[in-house]
Amino acid sequence: MDQLDTGELDLLRLNKQSGYNYQERRLDDWTEIYTLYRDKVTINRLTQRQSVNLPLMKLACQTNLKDIDDMPVIHFENLDNDKQAELFKNEFWKHVAEQNNFELQDMVDKKQEWLFGRSFDQWQVVNGKVKMTIIDPMDIWVNRHCDPHNLHSSRFLIHTHIFVPFSTLEQNPDYNQEAVKELKQWYGTTQGIIKNSENLEAMQKKNQKMTDMGLQDVDKPVLGEAIVELSAHFVFRSEGTEEEQIWLYVEAESQKILMKKKLEEVIGITEDHFFRNHYPYNSWAGDLEKQDFWSDGKGDIVRTPNKILNSWFSQVVENRTLRNYGMNYYDATKTSEGWSPQTFQPQPFGWYGVPGKPSEVFQAVQIPDLSESLDEITFLMQMIEKATGATATQQGIQTENKITLGEVELALGQAQERSKASAKFYTQAWKDRGQMFIKLIEAASDKLDAVKIYKKGKNTSELYSREISPQDWMTKSGYRCRVWSQTEKSAKDTDALQKISAAVVVMPDNLKLKEVYQMKLLEFADLTPEEVNDIMQFERQKTEMMSSFGGLGQGVGQPTVPGAVPAPPIAPPMRA
Repeated sequence: MDQLDTGELDLLRLNKQSGYNYQERRLDDWTEIYTLYRDKVTINRLTQRQSVNLPLMKLACQTNLKDIDDMPVIHFENLDNDKQAELFKNEFWKHVAEQNNFELQDMVDKKQEWLFGRSFDQWQVVNGKVKMTIIDPMDIWVNRHCDPHNLHSSRFLIHTHIFVPFSTLEQNPDYNQEAVKELKQWYGTTQGIIKNSENLEAMQKKNQKMTDMGLQDVDKPVLGEAIVELSAHFVFRSEGTEEEQIWLYVEAESQKILMKKKLEEVIGITEDHFFRNHYPYNSWAGDLEKQDFWSDGKGDIVRTPNKILNSWFSQVVENRTLRNYGMNYYDATKTSEGWSPQTFQPQPFGWYGVPGKPSEVFQAVQIPDLSESLDEITFLMQMIEKATGATATQQGIQTENKITLGEVELALGQAQERSKASAKFYTQAWKDRGQMFIKLIEAASDKLDAVKIYKKGKNTSELYSREISPQDWMTKSGYRCRVWSQTEKSAKDTDALQKISAAVVVMPDNLKLKEVYQMKLLEFADLTPEEVNDIMQFERQKTEMMSSFGGLGQGVGQPTVPGAVPAPPIAPPMRA
C-alpha cells in the first residue's frame, strides 16, 4: 500500500471513529426500545425477576401509526408540457413503486422513525432496476456538525455493517483485485482469523432481531465462508485543482480500499451535477432539533415508564405466585434431630426450619399483598397515553366517565392531530425521494432496462401492453415532483367540490362547468382514469343524443344552449 493510500485509509478510519462516537450514546436506548416493542425483557435478580412485559411500546406505536396518513400522493409534472412523456414517467414510477413495495416500506419507514427518532433510505440502480431500501439507523454514521434537516450537509456519510461473503469481492469487477488478494492473505493471519470471528459475531448480533423472533436459519447461507465487513464511505473532498465533490470509497475491515471513485462516475452525470453534492440517501426525523442530528423518537417517551411498569408488574406476578405457594416456617428445635435447613427455596406447601419458635410449632409465611401497585401502574399508563397521544379513545376503548359525544370527538380529533404532526416531515421526505428518483433516472438512464406496462383500453376490459424506457419520457426541461399528503389531498378535493358545486348552482346551463364538476366528483370517488374516461364518454354521448332531440329529457332549468361549443375530448388511455 503506497503512502497516499495509507493517508486516505487513515482519514476513513478517523471518520468512522467520529461517526460512531456521535451515534454511540443512542445505541443502548435503541436496543431497549426495540426489545420492549418486540415483547422481550432481560431477567435480573433485582428489578425484573419474572419474564413479563407490558406491551405499552407496541400499543402506543401501533395506535399512533394507524392515525398517521398513508403514503403521500406523488406526481411528476413535465416542464415541457409533454403529456405523453409525463404519462410514461408516472407509469414508470408506479412500476418502481410496485417492484420495491413502497407501501410496505412506507410503513417500515414510519415505524422506524417512531421507535428510533430517525429513518434513512438508499437509492441505487442494480441490474438495470431502480432500487429503494429503508436502512437501519444503526448502520449510518454522519458528521457531528451535520445540519439535522439536511443530510447532505454532512462532510461524510458512512454506510457500515455491510457483511458479504469474501467470494463476492473476487467477482466484482469494480474492486481492486490486488487489494482483494492482499486482504485474502491478511485473513490467513491470526489477526484476520480473529476479525473474521468478530464479523460472524457482529453479523449474528445484527441478525439477532430476527433470531430472537424465532428465525433459526438467518445465518446459514454464509456458514463456512469468510465474512467481510464492508463500509461505503461518501466523503466531500477535492483532488488537485478540481472543485470539492463527493467521492465514494469502499473499504474492507479498515484494512484495504477496494474502490475509490467520484460518486458522479459511479451513478452518472446530470445537467446540474446533482451527485457532486448529494448522497444517494435521504433521511427524516419527526422531532427535529437544531443541536442534535440523532434526535429522540416517541419510543424514548415510552421506554423508561415501560421499564418501570415491567418491574412493578414483575413484582406483582411474583407476589401472587409466592402467596399461592402456601409456605410455612417451623421450629426446628422441636424435632428430635434438631435439623436446620440448608436452603430456602420457595416451593408449594413448603416447610422451612428456623432456629427460633415461630408461634411455638408452625407459622404460615406471610407474603404481603401488592394490589395497591395496580393504581400506580394505571397512573403511569395514563401518563404514557398523554405523552404520546395514544389515548384510550384512539385505541377503541370505552371510558367509564360520562362525557358527551361532542367531547369525545373533540378529544379524539386533537389526539389524531398530534399523531399526524409528523406527516409534514415525512411528506417532505417523500418529496426528497421523488427528486432523488428524477435525478437518478437522469444520471443512469443508460443503465436502466426497458419495462413493460399494462393499461386497459378505451371502452373495453382488455389489457394492452407497451414496453417503455427512459427515452420515452426524457425531455429537455425535465420534471418536477409534486407531493401532497392523502389528508391534504382529500381536504383540498372536498373544498374544490364545494366551490364548484356553488358555481354550478349559479350557472346551471354551463355545460363545460357541469363536465368539470362531474370529472372532479368521479376523481374524488377514487375511480381510475380509465373509469373516469369511460363514464365521461357515456355522459357526452347521452348529452349529444339529448341535444339531437331538441333538449328532450333535460332537467328543469337546463335548456339546450344554441351554438354551444362541445368540450374537447378527454385524452384516451394509452394503447400499445
